[in-house]
Amino acid sequence: MSAASALPLNGDAIRPRPVARLIAAAARRPRSLAALLALLVRTPTERIPLSGSTAGQALDAYFKQRSMGIVPRKRFCRGVLVLPPDHAVYLRGRRRQALRTNLRRASTAGIYCEVVSNRQRGLDETLQLLQRRWGEATLVARVGAVDSFLARSDVTVAVARDEQRRPLAMAAVLIDNEVCLIKFAAATSHEARWALHDYIVRVLIGRRVRYLMADGGGPFGALGFTSNVQHYQHLLGYELRHITPRRARPMKRRWLLAASLIVVAAVAALIGP
Repeated sequence: MSAASALPLNGDAIRPRPVARLIAAAARRPRSLAALLALLVRTPTERIPLSGSTAGQALDAYFKQRSMGIVPRKRFCRGVLVLPPDHAVYLRGRRRQALRTNLRRASTAGIYCEVVSNRQRGLDETLQLLQRRWGEATLVARVGAVDSFLARSDVTVAVARDEQRRPLAMAAVLIDNEVCLIKFAAATSHEARWALHDYIVRVLIGRRVRYLMADGGGPFGALGFTSNVQHYQHLLGYELRHITPRRARPMKRRWLLAASLIVVAAVAALIGP
């Protein structure tokens, strides 16, 4: 994965200039190109079930995004965390040692997490933390997208706070029946970042959500993240997957009509002559 990530794979869309940079880098690093192609072939595909709810429809549209109408932008090599049915199971094992250690540190520091129910407060705290991550210019350019996303009724904003209730980390997530997408996230505290992740995992397991993934990285997903983010996701249990969304099929009209006729006939029989 590290060899493939040596190529310039970040960027949210495939455009002439980024493609030219990728081609030039591949010419200089043929082994990295070979590693990328091998990784694309080896990465398994995960069929992600989506409901017919507004969240499911939004996720379906998200996974169907394409560059130049051809290349999928949100489906290759995504970092996917497959959640177990029990939180205690998730915390077990040597691989979760870093998570357990940082959760203890967060608890000692008095860090706690909560869902922000007030939309304006959630927006204000989200913009406050994103400004520190992105900078003023990028935030101004993207504030409309952030505001629009947080305005959705099916979006949840979770925040980690210190003992003075100041926000240290945030995540704005879209939750469907079995899938959760982290759209925006930022943190100013190392321990708060880990604590917020664990809090979100607890919430999702309680709702029987099976998959957690994060936006970003470009058309090659997690391969476009920095090495620090890749290592962080590895410690949390994320694995590379190609994504195939599977929408719940709506009932066809003829079956709906037949069901309606059966109900009418049953009611008529109960009423009688």
